[in-house]
Amino acid sequence: MISPKFLCLLLAGFAWQAAHATPLYKWRDPAGRVTYSSLPPPAGLKAEKIQNVSPPDAEAIRQAEARAEKAQEQAREMEADRRMEEAADARRTQEAEDARRRVVLPPAPIVIEKPVYLPQPVYYPPVRHSPRRHHRGKPPRHQPR
Repeated sequence: MISPKFLCLLLAGFAWQAAHATPLYKWRDPAGRVTYSSLPPPAGLKAEKIQNVSPPDAEAIRQAEARAEKAQEQAREMEADRRMEEAADARRTQEAEDARRRVVLPPAPIVIEKPVYLPQPVYYPPVRHSPRRHHRGKPPRHQPR
């Protein structure tokens, strides 16, 4: 349990901090960007000092939530478009790679799963006949048919 003295001291510290809070500065840089800071702006820039920042009302909160939801929806649509474009790019890349392979690589060899009979030439060894003997003065005889 918190003692009453400590609770009073804690509340006094919060009140003192809020009363002596550093002011906020708002300025626009040469590029047109608006900057909010607790530090003063660089030399040469005109700044507006903001002391008490009031919390937003219910309408401002509703409008901010509507803008945030709209931004989220746009982000989802853009993400879906990006993914569809990436998928289309991947398909085009794959098709181009397939076309390149068809041009560069030779056709695949034909595989015959069942053996085919191919007749082989038969080797017949040469036949040697014994030489006929002719008599020296007689011509060879021819046999009539």
